Amino acid sequence: MDYLLIIAALILLYLIIDYRNPKRIVFQNIKEFGLRGLVAKDLIVQQFDDKGNLWASRGYTIYRLKNGDKVFKRMIRIPVSLSFYWLFNFAFFRKLVNQSECMEFVVSEKGEVCACAAGNMYHGNIYLKKIKKSMRLPHFGFGVGRGILSNGLLQVDENKIYIGEYFRNSERVGVKIFMSSDFGKKWKVVYEFSPGEIRHIHSLQKDPYAGKLWVCVGDSDEESKIGWSTDEFKTIHFIGQGSQKWRTCQLAFTSESVIWGTDTGSDSHAGIYSWNRVQNRVECLTKIQGAVFFASQLDDETIVMSTDREGFLNEKDDYTRLLIIDDQKVVSEIKCGLWDQTNSGIRFGYAKTRLQRNIGGDSLAMNFINQHEISNGDLVIVSKEELLQSAKCIEEVDDDIELTSQMQQVAM
Repeated sequence: MDYLLIIAALILLYLIIDYRNPKRIVFQNIKEFGLRGLVAKDLIVQQFDDKGNLWASRGYTIYRLKNGDKVFKRMIRIPVSLSFYWLFNFAFFRKLVNQSECMEFVVSEKGEVCACAAGNMYHGNIYLKKIKKSMRLPHFGFGVGRGILSNGLLQVDENKIYIGEYFRNSERVGVKIFMSSDFGKKWKVVYEFSPGEIRHIHSLQKDPYAGKLWVCVGDSDEESKIGWSTDEFKTIHFIGQGSQKWRTCQLAFTSESVIWGTDTGSDSHAGIYSWNRVQNRVECLTKIQGAVFFASQLDDETIVMSTDREGFLNEKDDYTRLLIIDDQKVVSEIKCGLWDQTNSGIRFGYAKTRLQRNIGGDSLAMNFINQHEISNGDLVIVSKEELLQSAKCIEEVDDDIELTSQMQQVAM
């Protein structure tokens, strides 16, 4: 009996420590995939803010790496309700179900936080230590979907935030874009795609050059579209639609072009594409194997994208890749991790490399998820110089695409 009490006490102590999370998470040196960098255990990257602070999450706990510091510090926990999803507070449970990505959030300069966690939107202030639920997502849960994608959360300024619905939507019901003018306290629908028009929303983004708001949707040929708005999504103008070329999860912007990687397993369409704003012309920069989930930009317009592994027919091997696109649109690659969860079951998951949500940093923060070489949830930071030195060129593809007359009428 005494042994059982000791074991029970040790288990309880472990759970308490696991739930609380450490106040500080330090970096360690790492070298993997030919890249030298730093790694912090069990942290999911979110984004850099305007002051260069890096924000990340462990379960439902928010951490910040202050610009110039070398240690992540615990800031606040999102108070999700007691349910199955509450268990994602524990690292052992996240590993059991192979789910390290539990929430998405943004933080304002004043410390206001807007977070999506366990099917709800939350608002609060990390300095006042107050967080409250502000809205229940209409579509979330087992067999339904995750509510929003990482790139479906858009912070426009210190007040305005947009989210786009992402769920399985097998019945093809209407899909909504929500907006909050008070950093997530209250929400309203600003646009709704008609039933049957799309499956779900992949991303909402702001063009830092033209100021337009962009939306990417999918998944079938007729559902795949890329469009922009100048009136807070009251109206959307599509630059292209109708094939897998227009199916993407995130855009990247330069002063001359909008660039994306396809989220498709199509051999004929999978690639990196660039749309010239002035010439209204799309070109294929290179063909790729696999799908692109994430993209980010560094401070000199260098673009980084990541390809996943999920069993598409156009995947020639089980390795993910980072794709580096320079200011001359030359595409290089870094071969990364080996897919670690190829067998179906409770621990099955795509191999992907999650990248920081925003643009403008002098380094790249990322998570290698379901890859053999690095533990799920470990956050890796690599300098821009290290990325550029390690990348190897990909042969270019000459595959210009003329837009239809209908697309030309709505393009910029």
